[in-house]
Amino acid sequence: MRVLLALFVAGSVVCAVLVARAGPAPDLGKGVDGIAAWLNDVTGECTDVRKGEDFAAFAGSVRAKVYGPYIAEWGTCVKPPYERLGLLVLRPGLEEAWRAALVRGEVRGDPDLVFGEGFAITGSTGMEHLGLKRLECTPTACSLIAIKHH
Repeated sequence: MRVLLALFVAGSVVCAVLVARAGPAPDLGKGVDGIAAWLNDVTGECTDVRKGEDFAAFAGSVRAKVYGPYIAEWGTCVKPPYERLGLLVLRPGLEEAWRAALVRGEVRGDPDLVFGEGFAITGSTGMEHLGLKRLECTPTACSLIAIKHH
């Protein structure tokens, strides 16, 4: 496992986050616990895992409507700088649902998730080191794009 140092600015303070280059994918057979264990293995952070909370209260009503049918399981963990980082085990179809919501004018831009194979995470800071991708969508197509280092 390669360890990397990621720097980011929070307000006027420069923060350093020690992250590891992602290795094997999470064990999705263990659901959210598998994602949390993987994230903890590669970053040393993903504690206080919680499941069963109201997704709409976490993500907002619009995102809950679009994402909800495609979430097999979801939960959160604490991973600085996030107080609650969303961990989602996905069912197929989220891309098509997002495109349809774009066409209907319910959403704009791209989903605010980063994606792995069969799962997504709500954060963005440091996710480029985990091998995750962002989803870019237009009303006619979506593409998974590697996250660039800043």
